[in-house]
Amino acid sequence: MTDVHPIPLEIFRSPSKKPCAERALVLQALGIPHQVLGSAQGFTLVVPDEVGERAARELALYASENVGWPPPRLDAPMHSNGLLGLLVYVITIVALYPIGRSGLLNHDWWSAGRLEADRVLDGEWWRTITALTLHGSVEHLIGNLLFGSALALLASHTLGSGLTWMGMVLAGGLGNFVNALVQSPNHTAIGASTAVFGCLGLMSSYEWIRRRALHLPSMRRFAPMMGGAALLGYMGMGGASLEALGGESADLGNTDVVAHVTGMLAGVLLGFAAGKAHLPDRVGPRGQRVLAAGAMGLVVMAWIFALA
Repeated sequence: MTDVHPIPLEIFRSPSKKPCAERALVLQALGIPHQVLGSAQGFTLVVPDEVGERAARELALYASENVGWPPPRLDAPMHSNGLLGLLVYVITIVALYPIGRSGLLNHDWWSAGRLEADRVLDGEWWRTITALTLHGSVEHLIGNLLFGSALALLASHTLGSGLTWMGMVLAGGLGNFVNALVQSPNHTAIGASTAVFGCLGLMSSYEWIRRRALHLPSMRRFAPMMGGAALLGYMGMGGASLEALGGESADLGNTDVVAHVTGMLAGVLLGFAAGKAHLPDRVGPRGQRVLAAGAMGLVVMAWIFALA
């Protein structure tokens, strides 16, 4: 430590040592004599009187350059633990697995509920939702259970359970409708993966909007979107090893890559809207419950139309 003037000039004071030490490093880098003094009242940073004006100017510049640093915490309040919604999701698609394959109440649920592109475009909109609850194999079912449960839990913490499940149903339905538009008329598909990738898009987009509001650096803002795109590429683009996580063609058992992409894009749009409207902060617990019930109601209503 360099020597100081016999009558030092106090230039900064703080109750703890760390702020003084940080500013002492600034002065040391500039070659300005200084000293940190401690007492029962706290800590002071002193410099010789003749360099007081320069030291004050440099510390003021240091303070202005570090406004907003460190950046605000990214932790979002937990709106829901997501466990109840997750339980309903698991019960629904597990129960509909044998029903879809074997039928119930003298109805062929498989034929009534699978996505058939030509019938969707002829007005059978309910197939875009009922198809989300049907699965072609145990591996297909388990993949969507595991991946969907993990994403839905994470999204429920940030968005709330009601917004998450309503977003998943809407993204899945919209994704399936767009899939029907772009595929051939005889295209068929089943599986919750359109909604699962919709949840991925919903969560990625919302987190991007939330980070923009915090004025974080570009890379930290875009990290959720880049992570979502990476997961889509790794888990949603087909291949035998990923078949269990893919939405399947109802007849061929092939991974429906288009459904994954359209589902995620639908989720991105919904997440963007939710972020811009600050919905997780504006929708209270009662609103979350209403949305969760509405999501389940859409599934039930779709099956009523399918079986009518």
